[in-house]
Amino acid sequence: MRIVMVQTFYYYRGGDSTYMLNLTKLLEEQGHEVIPFAMEHPLNLPSPYSRYFVSEIDFPSLLSEFSPRAVATVLGRSIYCREARAKMDTLIEEVKPDLAHFHNIHGHLTTSIIQPLTRRDIPIVWTLHDFGLVCPNASFLSGEEICERCLPNRFYQAVLQRCKKGSAAASLVAMLSAYYDRLIRLPRRIARFITPSNFLRTKMIEGGFPEDRLVWIPNFVDLEDFRPAGEEDYFLYIGRLLYEKGLDILIRAVSKLGRGRLLIVGEGPREAELKELARQTAAEGIEFLGYRGGDELRRILSGAQFVVLPSRWYENLPFAVMEAFASGKPVVASRVGGIPEMVEDGINGYLFPIGDVDALSVCLGRMLADPGKRSEMGRRGREKAGSLYNRREHYRRIIDVYEAVTGPGT
Repeated sequence: MRIVMVQTFYYYRGGDSTYMLNLTKLLEEQGHEVIPFAMEHPLNLPSPYSRYFVSEIDFPSLLSEFSPRAVATVLGRSIYCREARAKMDTLIEEVKPDLAHFHNIHGHLTTSIIQPLTRRDIPIVWTLHDFGLVCPNASFLSGEEICERCLPNRFYQAVLQRCKKGSAAASLVAMLSAYYDRLIRLPRRIARFITPSNFLRTKMIEGGFPEDRLVWIPNFVDLEDFRPAGEEDYFLYIGRLLYEKGLDILIRAVSKLGRGRLLIVGEGPREAELKELARQTAAEGIEFLGYRGGDELRRILSGAQFVVLPSRWYENLPFAVMEAFASGKPVVASRVGGIPEMVEDGINGYLFPIGDVDALSVCLGRMLADPGKRSEMGRRGREKAGSLYNRREHYRRIIDVYEAVTGPGT
């Protein structure tokens, strides 16, 4: 099967790009031909199809300028990109794919690329990595609160709340893009939407998307890359240092607990603020390691006692949880979004109410106090990763979707 794989960034950048590249590798190992379509970027991986990539654009700089020229450029590119449509048209004329598989395309590639595909009756499968088709801010966050005011189709709320980066201009662009998608009847032009969590599927249905086109398929990890090993004297957070990740809650909980060693792996705009909070609360035993990846991250993960994810927003299907389970590590996490589908309280980890410092501190204490329980929970997590998040099962379910929209034997 010949598949055009569509994602804004063609390098390892966040969970969406990581999944796209891992899926590409999985499909190619099974004999399929995968053709990337992306935006130009200096970090992109090499590809013989890069001449079809869409020119790069720096939206944050343009929006901060807030001049008539900048606004016109942003509107002209982020809602409907003529260049992307033309390049997609040329690409599919040359490679004649059997189907297209979308990931994150809004703001750079845009839904303008749909028309060249549907005009040739090439079906589109779209894996959703966030809530962008039903929430202009893509996260159901408005400032520092969970917000569902835009459900269903009340996208003007994004401008009223200035949800997108706290900016009226960015929120206006996001609102117009969302309304444009409804204008072109996008929900009916995509053959299948894949949601990695049932929670995301539910929100898509609440947003007006047809149930019969929404398919739940969890993402996958390569179990061979994550080997259970003995534990050392620390527990672990892995991810971006952002408000929505709830790290301030975790630091306060560690301070309240008064014991344990926490390693924080990741980087982000809240790093200085979080370090200062750790100093102010006298939360000893917290170390900020910065970004770690590849074998080094897997080594750190293999030595952890457990992993913590204190999110205060609607997580979809966090890679941190999948990779923890694959490594045989239990997880302490917020009871929010898609997380309860993964972490079963008392079975492979502990859940606590979103934002509850005291409850998180209790969960951390319980996990630290019982090595035997940790080991049993980690074993159950590994079992779940092996049955639900493995490569073989993921490939089977993806091919089932492909064949459903193209016909068997394509």
